[in-house]
Amino acid sequence: MIAILLVALNLRAAIASVPPLTDVIAADLGLSAPAVGLLTTLPVLCMGAFAPVGPLATQRFRLDRMVAVSVAFILAGTAMRIVENVHVLYASTLFAGVGIAVAGVLLPPIVRARFPSRVGPVTGAYTSVLIGGALLGASLTGPLHSGLGLSWGASLAVWCVPAVLGLTAWLLRAPPAPPTNATRTRWPWRDRRAWAATLFMGTQSLLFYTELAWLAPRYTAIGYGTATAGLLLGLFSLTQVFSAFAVPWMAHRLGRTGPLVALCLVPTTPVLLGLAYAPRSLAWVFVAVLGFGAGGLLALALTIVSGLGRDPGYTAAVSGMAFFVGYLISATGPVLGGVLRAATGGYEAVFASLAALSVVVLGLGLLAGRPERGHPSRP
Repeated sequence: MIAILLVALNLRAAIASVPPLTDVIAADLGLSAPAVGLLTTLPVLCMGAFAPVGPLATQRFRLDRMVAVSVAFILAGTAMRIVENVHVLYASTLFAGVGIAVAGVLLPPIVRARFPSRVGPVTGAYTSVLIGGALLGASLTGPLHSGLGLSWGASLAVWCVPAVLGLTAWLLRAPPAPPTNATRTRWPWRDRRAWAATLFMGTQSLLFYTELAWLAPRYTAIGYGTATAGLLLGLFSLTQVFSAFAVPWMAHRLGRTGPLVALCLVPTTPVLLGLAYAPRSLAWVFVAVLGFGAGGLLALALTIVSGLGRDPGYTAAVSGMAFFVGYLISATGPVLGGVLRAATGGYEAVFASLAALSVVVLGLGLLAGRPERGHPSRP
């Protein structure tokens, strides 16, 4: 369990540590705005494009060994950033992105194999740590650079330390419980429940990434200072940590995920409408509720994916499909939000569209969370 949590700690920190230093990096390396944006976009694209690599590789290698290799990629990618060179920086980002993609896909089947009766609680625990890693990366990298006087390369390379801890713990963990490989695994392209889980993963991620991209600009556009907007974004991330941990535990106790999907989304819809048409009224409450819903939805999506299929091998295939299709769907969210913003001249259409999307996500979540016939429903 400790090894799983330490691996999860590395699944967002390498991505979240870059934005606080983008201005410094751009000035030092002479990068354009699109080139800087690629530093944060590239890992997200890797999370989708390289998602099938994990299940395919486990047809020849054990799941636990592939997790070790993926964490080693994250370690190499973050450590390389100490070299302040533009080519090394992009190569390091690619290395870390591939490692994050493969490790993220393989954790659900590992959880399914090691904790078959506790999938929901364990998924909630590692999801909250994953989000906490992003929060640490975003909040501590700036102070490491400005407060301790580290170079930007050293400030980014510091995040190889959690990767060292994660890799060490993973190599020292107890032997995996069989079965932990994906030999003779069929891909779930014709499985309706796998598609429901995939679309739920994709649409809830689209909801999250669009909120993340446009939440702070929404408030600076109506006169809030950048510092206040940053605090609101921090609250958005902080509440995700708690809901990502608590909601899957509640689903485990309840024995099904559907009511918890509703718990996350029913308050989210009016909050998104509030952000569209009355953002000043309850700004801090709006953002806290939005974060609660986002964290809970991610954990529930991973819980549903982890519980699909009759064995960890099939779970790995479903996970690869869900991440591959899901993250390609989610990558369109911020761009489409920008298109709406440019077309309408405001943010009302952006957040009103997200409110409509939340209803679709609710339907997909309820459909994906229905128990399989002949299988226990407890997540």
